[in-house]
Formats: sequence, structure tokens, C-alpha cells
Amino acid sequence: MSDYNIPDLTFPVVKYGELETPWDLRPLLYCGGAGSKVNLVAQQIAKDLLGVAINDRIPLVQKLHEYINGKLVSGGSRGSASTSIRRLREFFSWADMTGKLMSLESVEGTYIDWTDHLLHRQRVDGDISEIHAYQSAVAVAKILDSVLELKTGLLVKTRIRCPSHIKSIISPKADKQNIEATFSFGHALLDITEALSTEVIRGALPVTIKFRTGHVIEEWLKLKPTDKVQTLGNAVKPSVRRVAIKKRTRWESDTSVRTRHPLINLRIESEMLIFIAQTGINFEQAHALKMSKFRYQSYLDGYQIFRVYKGRRSGEVAFEIFSQYREHFERYLKWRATMFSDGDADLLFPLVRAGRADRLPSFGMVNKFCKKLDIRFIPPRELRKTRINWLLRRSQDIEMTAEMHAHSQQTLIRIYEQPSLQVAMVEISRFHARTDPAIASPGPGVCVQAVPHILLDAPPEATNPDCISPAGCLFCVHQRDIDSEDYIWSLASYRYLKVLEVTHYRVPLNNHTPHPAEAVINRITAKLKYFEQSSEVRALWVREAVTRVEEDNHHPRWEGFIRLMEMRRCL
Repeated sequence: MSDYNIPDLTFPVVKYGELETPWDLRPLLYCGGAGSKVNLVAQQIAKDLLGVAINDRIPLVQKLHEYINGKLVSGGSRGSASTSIRRLREFFSWADMTGKLMSLESVEGTYIDWTDHLLHRQRVDGDISEIHAYQSAVAVAKILDSVLELKTGLLVKTRIRCPSHIKSIISPKADKQNIEATFSFGHALLDITEALSTEVIRGALPVTIKFRTGHVIEEWLKLKPTDKVQTLGNAVKPSVRRVAIKKRTRWESDTSVRTRHPLINLRIESEMLIFIAQTGINFEQAHALKMSKFRYQSYLDGYQIFRVYKGRRSGEVAFEIFSQYREHFERYLKWRATMFSDGDADLLFPLVRAGRADRLPSFGMVNKFCKKLDIRFIPPRELRKTRINWLLRRSQDIEMTAEMHAHSQQTLIRIYEQPSLQVAMVEISRFHARTDPAIASPGPGVCVQAVPHILLDAPPEATNPDCISPAGCLFCVHQRDIDSEDYIWSLASYRYLKVLEVTHYRVPLNNHTPHPAEAVINRITAKLKYFEQSSEVRALWVREAVTRVEEDNHHPRWEGFIRLMEMRRCL
């Protein structure tokens, strides 16, 4: 079939880089076209190496093109369109290899067979993950559902199901390490931005960047240090050395963007990551922000809001920031104004690079410095997630946190919220304090006066009573036991919790101080012994309580804490 009968399947609305191959769905019409290299398939079609286009595929591919192009024209994401085309190529490539028919009438059955193939690769071959199989099936089903105008989605007709996302509790140690890594990364970004002023970037080489950790990194911008260049040594001919010095001097004296763009990009990448961490804005949105006028307004008790005015009276976009970030952001705007002339760049973060300007950066320069500093690179998505969880824990307000980050509450909880062992223990403690009148005090038993005072004969390592710590209650003169089987069960369960706490404790070298929990264990053991010896009925209560604990049946007051402590041991 001649090419003049084939409709235009390109995407004129998409902007391409100088070396980028324009998108075209025409290869999907040829057997083997979807599996060919993107940059070579057009030549293969022109030279008739793929044969003729398959007539039955033209209506299907034309509708696929209309769907993707329609999304782009209406403002859809370029990244989503790219993903859709890539998944369709995988789908058509499998159909070509297996000889499956691809037409409007047969594509539904072929799609179901393809999802079975994905399941086989995941469960038998093991070369793809469960989430990869699901995402591939969803991407193609979303398009086919619209193209075929199906009321019931294709995915429900397959055996592929959404993987269950069970969030694991993060232990206090892991949570602390995550925050420490984020702070170390943030400090490094700040050190880079403060070091790379306009004068430094356009100054003499090497450019030296000093970090608060004591590390010092020299950047030679594609040049080798002078002591490592053989042509500058005394062993070479003077004429060779003069030529080498002349070339090197010419490069060092050129302070334009052509030679200094790595340093410019390093600061812009750092500024963009700081901006994302401060505002919680989406990565793609931050990259696409245009340079405009900004104004500030006090907001939310310590936060400020700045607004980006869009052209043609299309409105404004608001972002919340910490008040301390305003000064840093204004310094960046001044630096940007001196580094780029008016009209040279319209983006707020104008990275200097060849190819398509709207391509998302990979933060190669920041990654390079992170490896030199031996710190972990924190990607934009994780920065946003850390910020959201920090705000959520500080405010305990899901509605406000979701609104600040332009998410629904369901999305924030399902995707971004990260469970914390420490927060869970606090919430469980508060719940029992509010709902169980029999144990209104923090610890087991009741309190006869809300002024804590430690027992005179309390051991030195005992916890001081403060009406907050359950362990302190046991050494308070105002604590009273309850003559009931339930109370004895509570005591036995609490003793088991403190035993777990001691087993997790690692004694520092040359430190023989007893763990405070040991005093609590001894105090509870003495109380249980007293109850056991006081009467036959109470002895039965004690034996029953101890048996329950041994059978992993703990008092509801301490059940949650015990489970969390046992989970912590497994992490």
C-alpha cells in the first residue's frame, strides 16, 4: 500500500530537540515496525524494508493517534503521552512476534492475551515486576477503553490486578536516619548555592566549593589540574608547553556560558531542589514555571505565600513557603538576573543544555557532587514526601496538609503519608488515656493526686514521675493499685513490654549503669508477688495473667505497644 493513503500520524504540537526523533505512530502499521529502533524505523519504511502497511490496522492506529494527540492539544502531560506511545509500541511489538491480529474488531482479544503474557513474564520468567505488569496493562487499557468506547473497562476482563500497597511501619531509628539524610542533602545544596556567586562562576579556575562538613571540592570545568597535565611539565619541549599553556589560558579566560555552564547548572539544579522542598510543588510544575513578578503575603502564622502572575490575564498561582526562604529566593532571582540577559531565558530555572528545553532534568551535576561528598541524593518526589510527612506530624491536620500540596485527603494518605512507629505509639497512648477510665493515669493503676512525687526508697535508676511516663507512675507516692483481675493482667502485660525494651537495648562499652526499665520490671514483679501471696483468689488472678502473657494474649492497654515493639525488633 502506498504511503499517500496513510493518514498523518505525527504530533505537530510537540516541541522536539535538535537530536530528538519526532513522534510518529506510522510504524505501528507495519509488521515489525513497533519493535524497530525509533531513530531508524522511518528509513526502514521509506526503503520498503518492513513491507507494506497492514490495511486492517489503519482505523485502529488512527483512533489511537486521535486520542493521544487530543490529550496533548488539551494541555495533557508530554510525559504521559510519551509513556502511552512506549506502551503501545510494546503491545504492538508483542502482537507482531506472535502473529496476533490488530484491528478495531480484534484488539480486545489480543489485549487480553497480551496481559496473560505479562503475567507469565512476571510469575514464571521473573524478568518484570508485578507493578510493571500492572502499569503496562493500565496504560494500554486506558487508551483502548476510550478508542473502543467501552462502558466496562478492559482491565477488569484480565487476570491482572492492582498490587496491594501495604505500608510498613518505619522504626524511630530508620525515621531518624531518613530525616538526617535529608538535612545533610539540604545543607549541601545550601553550601553550593552560597558558594557559586556570579563572581565565583566567572572567576579564575579552579572554582573551590567549601562545605560545612569540612569537605572542599575543586571544579576545573573539563580541565585537568595543572600538576596532572604532562604537556605543562618541564620534561616536554618548550614549544609544546607554550602551545598547551596558550590553549589552557584561552579556555580559562573564557567566562561565558559556553565554558561555565556546568557551574551554572549546578546552582540552578540546587536552587530547584530547594524550591521544591520549600514549596512542595510538583517537579514538572517547578521545571515549567516561567519567570514573572512575585509578591509576598503573610500567611498561616510563620509561612508566607508568593504569587506567580501569568501572562494574558490568565490568573495567578500561589505557593506556600517558609518565611526564612524568602530571602534566599530573592538572592537567587538577583543572581539569575545577572547571569542571564533579558529574553535569554523565560524559565524560572533555565538550565543550560542542548536539546529540548522542556525535558525534565536528571540533576546530573548535583548527583556528581553527592557522590564526592558521600551523601545520598534525594530526588524531588522524596523531598516532597518528606515535607508532607513533616507537616502532617507537626500539624496533625490532614485537611490542611492536603490543601497545601494540592492533593485530596485520600491521595495524601494512600500515597504520601508514611506510618511512623513513634507517632503510632503516641496516638495509642492518647487513645487509651481518653477512652479507658480505669487507667486514667499514664501508668497502670489510679492516681489520688495530680502532683507527682517520687518514692523515698526508689532506686537511683528509677524514672522520675511526671504524669506523662507510665514507668514514672510506678515510683510515685500517689499511685494506687486496683484490686481486680484486669489490673493484674495489665501489670503482667506492662512488665512484658518493659522486658522487650531491655532486650532491644545495646549496652555502651564501659557503661554498667542499669537500664531504667529494669527497675520497672523489678517493681512490677514485687507487686505481682504481693498479690499472689495475699490470698488464694488473687493468686489465681496472677497465674491467669502470667499464662495469658505467655500465650501472647496481652492486655488491650499495652497490646498495641507490644506489637509495635515486636515489629521494631524485626526491622
